Amino acid sequence: MTNYNEEKQAVIEWLMHPNELGCKPSKIEYTNEFVSEDGIRCIIFKFKKSLLSPWLLAIWSESGVFSEMKKYDASTEMDDARELLAFLKQYWINMAKAEEEREERATNAQGFQAFVLLKDAKWNIEEFEKAFEEEWKITLNDHEGEAEDDDAGVSARVYEVGTMRLVLGYMDFAVPQEEAEWHAQFNYLWKEAVAVTKTHQAHILVTIMGEGTPEEKGTLYAKAIATLCQQENTIGVYANEVVYEPRYLLAVSELIHEGKLPMFSLIWFGLGREENGISAYTCGMRCFGKDEMEIVDSNKNPSELNDMLMAIAEYVITGDVILHDGETIGFSPEQRLKIVKSEGVNVDGDSLKIIY
Repeated sequence: MTNYNEEKQAVIEWLMHPNELGCKPSKIEYTNEFVSEDGIRCIIFKFKKSLLSPWLLAIWSESGVFSEMKKYDASTEMDDARELLAFLKQYWINMAKAEEEREERATNAQGFQAFVLLKDAKWNIEEFEKAFEEEWKITLNDHEGEAEDDDAGVSARVYEVGTMRLVLGYMDFAVPQEEAEWHAQFNYLWKEAVAVTKTHQAHILVTIMGEGTPEEKGTLYAKAIATLCQQENTIGVYANEVVYEPRYLLAVSELIHEGKLPMFSLIWFGLGREENGISAYTCGMRCFGKDEMEIVDSNKNPSELNDMLMAIAEYVITGDVILHDGETIGFSPEQRLKIVKSEGVNVDGDSLKIIY
């Protein structure tokens, strides 16, 4: 009689990983096996985390080991195991495509861009250059001497920073069509956002161009924005479909001095009230070549929703992870949040819905 010791040990080792059960199961038993339509052998096990916990389902297969920590049911074990096997097969298909997809997404990533709102129609470029170079220890070299001024109240500066270019375009008029004023209403952290935004008389368009990773471009962008926020004439920053308060961006930019990615300068974590609950969403993930994410119609409290999206965003960006429709994500052995890709509710285009 086959004892399945090798397969059982493989399941035990998989379960012991900190991202899974995190410990050796108290009991584990073989229950059944089958061969899929495409010839993959699959062995079903049930296991217990502790003596008093319920039996849970796991599989060993020629495609790998997997469990969603769901309760074992003898009457449905074959169907449940086939679902796990199908998930594994899709996972490996996604992994095979991942590197190619990362390169494509990085190439097509949206650029970092912001409109820095000015109280008065004036801007001291020399003051900006001096402050930027002193704080960040970066020399701003003109890109082939590029500097343009015209009679229409528009001037531009292009700086070489390594392989990247920092482009600043000053315009002595407000952002057209009250676009900034409209988006200011979505900053739930700044109750005066709309009123302050209405007073701006000019703006500076900040763009990062050239070669570099999204993290490098994002950090350069955040440094430029932080320096501009220190200038007395700056009253707001319109980016990521919202208007930020300058002191907020200055506070979160301190992460740069700690050698960390200033994520809160680069991504807006929005909140909205829907008919059936609270929704949370990201705006800015596409600058990293990632999908925007949403949690919609949730009964959780707003801070909990924001914390969850922030944790997932950090995981995706720092780990260069690509999430796909039909996958799951979680931050504990028991947590398996389903991911659904569909048309965005609070963002344009498709988004990843985290079922939470």
